[in-house]
Amino acid sequence: MDRVGIIAGSGQLPVLTAKSIVSQGRELVVIPITNDEENRFKDIPCEIYPFGVGQIQKITRKLLELNTKEIVIIGKIEPSILLNPFKVDATTIKILTQNLNKKTSAIISAVLEHFENAGLMILRQDQFLKHLLPDPGVLTKRHPTAAQWEEIKAGILTARKIAELGIGQTVVVKNQMVVAIEAIEGTDKTILRGGELGGKGVVVAKAAEKNHDFRIDVPTVGMQTLKTLHDARASVLAVEAGRTFVMEPEVLCNQADKWKIAIVAVA
Repeated sequence: MDRVGIIAGSGQLPVLTAKSIVSQGRELVVIPITNDEENRFKDIPCEIYPFGVGQIQKITRKLLELNTKEIVIIGKIEPSILLNPFKVDATTIKILTQNLNKKTSAIISAVLEHFENAGLMILRQDQFLKHLLPDPGVLTKRHPTAAQWEEIKAGILTARKIAELGIGQTVVVKNQMVVAIEAIEGTDKTILRGGELGGKGVVVAKAAEKNHDFRIDVPTVGMQTLKTLHDARASVLAVEAGRTFVMEPEVLCNQADKWKIAIVAVA
């Protein structure tokens, strides 16, 4: 069976992906592209070749050299690593030059196209993490009220609309009014702003656009998200079923019940 490669950003998602790939009896190559320690993968049987995020040509050559036909690109990439240190090779310079003054999405698409043209198949991030995708329903023991269900519907609908526009994925709702929409500030700051504006009991909804590219991103919620909801005095977190990673779901839901926060997955 062919090897699978992981181009790994920071965080635990690359580690969970690696464990899942190995559990299926497949050989694994890991290419960390952040400044994280490679110790994350020390207990996983794999080959590790660290490169800089701007060394696309070298990454491609190494994967092909190792007879790797399929890759998963997963993990967080902090903007700071693009600057210090930022090692770039000829392929990266070419991609950046051809996409000057274009959106980040255009640059990402160009990178993916480069990998595919080189003969690498890019797998969806959830290919090996299906167990983190919730089925439709209430995930916590605590259930939303009838009024909160109406806010969940409004929140998910709005979140999908702003995702289609490329603005963000998260909205905060109170009394069926949108009080905060995610933009460049990110999910956590959006939730806190929504809690400040809407007060206790706001509903937070997160969704992706209809044709979302799950090869490069899967909306994710975890303990940090829940802590932010608690700080914002939110009452409900609504995500899309089958389209959102819920990290450590049992631990997350137990804590959510303690904080009286309902978590639901919406179809």
